[in-house]
Amino acid sequence: MAKAPVPGRVKTRLCPPLTEEAAARVAEAALADTLEAVAACGADRRLLALEGEPGPWLPSGFEVIAQEGETFNERLASAWSHAGGPSLQIGMDTPQVTPELLDECLAVVAEHGAALGMAEDGGWWAIGFADPHPEAFKEVPMSRDDTGARQLERLRELGMDVAELPVLRDLDDIGDARAIAEAASGTRTAGAVLALDSLPAVDVVLPVLNEREAIPWVLGRMPEQFRPIVVDNGSDDGSAEVAARLGAEVVVEPRRGFGAACFAGLVAATAPIVAFMDCDASLDPADLPLVCGPVARGEADLVLGARRAEAGALPVHSRMANRYLARRVRHLAGAEVTDIGPMRAARREALLDLGITDRRSGWPLEMVLRAGLSGWRVTESPVPYRARVGKSKVTGTVGGTLRAVRDMRARLAEAGRAARRR
Repeated sequence: MAKAPVPGRVKTRLCPPLTEEAAARVAEAALADTLEAVAACGADRRLLALEGEPGPWLPSGFEVIAQEGETFNERLASAWSHAGGPSLQIGMDTPQVTPELLDECLAVVAEHGAALGMAEDGGWWAIGFADPHPEAFKEVPMSRDDTGARQLERLRELGMDVAELPVLRDLDDIGDARAIAEAASGTRTAGAVLALDSLPAVDVVLPVLNEREAIPWVLGRMPEQFRPIVVDNGSDDGSAEVAARLGAEVVVEPRRGFGAACFAGLVAATAPIVAFMDCDASLDPADLPLVCGPVARGEADLVLGARRAEAGALPVHSRMANRYLARRVRHLAGAEVTDIGPMRAARREALLDLGITDRRSGWPLEMVLRAGLSGWRVTESPVPYRARVGKSKVTGTVGGTLRAVRDMRARLAEAGRAARRR
């Protein structure tokens, strides 16, 4: 059960101290975390009873049904009428759930026939039935500090033997948001709360070569305190003009090359922390706080967004190349990485001191190799990866692929020599 994260319609109890727009960003992060956990659990069907319209936060594999009914009780009953067999229902208020927890709860439901998970505030966060019982919500008062107790009473009235699920904390007010963010530090919710609460200003470098169609979506998803720096690397489709019109700082780098564009953006940046990401809509800027957070807290020196690619988003040869490169990085530089992902963050001055020389496709790899060889704390944060808008300039052409292979081989050879000297 969920609401689309529309400002003024969701998480209004976070206001104040948050604005309606900021509260909606926290709500979207919580919804995305919850849906990702559901997508990764062992359920055979995944139904989203939604009030509003689906957005980029919705993973594949969900059946979306509209919430129907005047009261929440009626909407709950309507949603359950679509279920069949042992089922578990949760909302978007507990983004700390994990696939493992959901699997455990489903097993309890299958064994006992009914289960209820109480929330710390007196409500409930999860309910499950071996067979649908739409009548289970009749006359149960909702959104009260005795809702959980009254729901349990109703289930027992229907003759059910109700098993207890773990007690969780709902995300209702800012205190809940901070507590959940601290307990589940690797979630998007934690990143969103951190960005609103304590994350310093971050400059985001966006290398661009004919990305006119993707730029509005990317810039429109940029969180507060994150300043986009669009580096135009020779576009002829008006990309720079679109970015400027939407309020981004635009830097022109006439020298062709991904590394040249990244370096130009790094030089133009002024914030203490600099992030990099592709501007083709394959990555969501809403995930930037998750990548920048460990750097801001002093827990890591370089954080890479390890891509969790949707079906078809990352070609097979790219997956294989990334696995190979990650192994070589671990061997040569000691950095424990699984993906040489394009979303990443580090402190600006430290990056400049790293002395990256590649100005073409080897820039991302050289950054990680030099960081590892320099003793940096290199970590990863998982981020979703979607099919890009338009054709890749590197892996989308034979010439681009060959240049990338040549550049990366040179960086690996250079790192091998440095490792041997060390």
